[in-house]
Amino acid sequence: MKITLQRTSPNYRQKLSTHRIMRDLTIGLLVIVAYSLYHFYYNYPTNEPLIAAALIYVVSIVVGVATEAVWGLIHKTNVLEQIKNGFPWVTAIIFALTLPIGTPLYVVAIGSFISIFLGKLVFGGFGQNIFNPALVGRVLVHLSFGDKLLPYVEGMGGVQGIVDVTSTATPATMLAGTHWMGGTDFSYTLMDLITGNHGGTLGETCIWLILLVGIVLAFRKVYDARIPVAYLGTILVLSGVYALMNGLDLATYSVMHLCIGGVAFGAIFMATDPVTSPTSPLGKIVYGIGLGFLTMIIRLKANYPEGVLFSILLMNMLTPLIDSFILGRTNTRIAKQWATIAICLGVSIGCVYGAGYSIQSDIAAAEAKAAADAKKKEEAEKKKAEEEANAFNWKVVKEVDGGFVMETTGYNADQPMKIEVKVSGDTVKSVKVLEAPGETEYYGSEIVHGTEVATEKGKAFHDKYLAGEFKTSEVDGIDTKTGATMTTKGIVNAIKGAIIMSQLDREVKGDTYVYTMSEVGYNADQPMKIKITVDKAKQVVKKIEFIDASGETEYYGAELVHGTPVATEKGKAFYDKYLASEFGFADIDGVDTKTGATMTTKGIVTAIKKAIAATK
Repeated sequence: MKITLQRTSPNYRQKLSTHRIMRDLTIGLLVIVAYSLYHFYYNYPTNEPLIAAALIYVVSIVVGVATEAVWGLIHKTNVLEQIKNGFPWVTAIIFALTLPIGTPLYVVAIGSFISIFLGKLVFGGFGQNIFNPALVGRVLVHLSFGDKLLPYVEGMGGVQGIVDVTSTATPATMLAGTHWMGGTDFSYTLMDLITGNHGGTLGETCIWLILLVGIVLAFRKVYDARIPVAYLGTILVLSGVYALMNGLDLATYSVMHLCIGGVAFGAIFMATDPVTSPTSPLGKIVYGIGLGFLTMIIRLKANYPEGVLFSILLMNMLTPLIDSFILGRTNTRIAKQWATIAICLGVSIGCVYGAGYSIQSDIAAAEAKAAADAKKKEEAEKKKAEEEANAFNWKVVKEVDGGFVMETTGYNADQPMKIEVKVSGDTVKSVKVLEAPGETEYYGSEIVHGTEVATEKGKAFHDKYLAGEFKTSEVDGIDTKTGATMTTKGIVNAIKGAIIMSQLDREVKGDTYVYTMSEVGYNADQPMKIKITVDKAKQVVKKIEFIDASGETEYYGAELVHGTPVATEKGKAFYDKYLASEFGFADIDGVDTKTGATMTTKGIVTAIKKAIAATK
């Protein structure tokens, strides 16, 4: 169809009667209604979707016509003439087509009443309204009953070949969740969108049929084609700009924007309302560009993923303003009119480009935050692992030939395990679980005994650490996620405790235990040699002596070890409390090792904890 900027002649316009226009429009709407009913009948094994859709249409039409009739009775006009000239069924059908199939019937009734009464009658009736009546009802229903507007009813889930709309978001919602970029998180195909194989409103069931009906109505002069062409064309251009900005497929992405939501239905059946749209050809084109611009901006930047309803209502408000700017003859100054169109498109493109850039910045910021959170989580897990590794959650029950019987906590803290660990030099010769009364009946006991029904990781742990020899260095970094994590951690703690005990030089005099041990501080090649005296009865560390600390730094490390006045404030405080006086076993928990000589301090604390653990 040729689109011209010239106004049609008055004689031509008079040939189109209102009743003929509304008759053709009604037929077009009924075609969409019929296909939607066929869609819900053919694609689902039960009749619930078909019945639900049919009831929405019936309730909307009945309430709409009844509202018009009651208005006629109140104003003492001929009721049949009121209904005949008010065309309430058209508004009621359009309103019903904007609803999802899961809308409760009482909500349908309320919305249909609002559409007719508040959207049209209070303004003086047909031809006097300033907003599209169906949209008034739809927006108020959306704002008041948004959580009741479900895109599915019982009987629509899990059908082969049909998207499970009961568990899948609508295309607009799903695409909005990907910052309108699609990708693997967008599960709909272009064919799904074109044929209506998705959740949404009743009027979205078949895009190609809506466009076909729109073309027929345009050729029959039911509406001016400038508005939908400008509207849909602007959507194509602006979505194309966004696609190019983000490296998306230009053709597929642009067409996808036409197929999601109510763009096609709104462009043909709501935006073209002659009462609420501009009268001049140029005004109609500017109006259509404004609709496309607002739809895209609302989609890209607003919280509501569909912008059709609000864009049409906003442009309805601007219709008088557009008409006031475009006065006089419109078959002159054609170049100026094309310049106006170009400016409107240019501004729209610039705004969408800015919105796209803003979205890219938001994505980059979100990715940076996610990376920072992941790093923080990794550091927290690493810190937790270090704390667990240095917790020394074990106790020596007794010393046996070649090893120790260790007590450690597994799954049940009230029923600890007793484990015999034998160590020779740098080799753990054997690990035997003597008692494990508190471990779980299945995973825990299966790891302890290495049964065939243990998890793969559990069986591997048993075979390596409970059924054979292994090097002491292999204990660090063991994966304890075996299906019985607490049991596994307890066994590992017992092994670590036995290894520590085998490396200690211990002298016992009554309740006094003297330990001489090596512990890594600043220099791994020159560990510190520390002598620690512990009173088991009093539960105190009596004395700490440094036999060798030559591997520590000359300044901070040495000053911490000797407690010189030039040590840092925290270093001096650490020395005074832990190296120059007695302290209780519990005092070492949670000590701040950031003293200016952190590595040295951590080594000292580790040695103290080993001595305390070996004494308990």
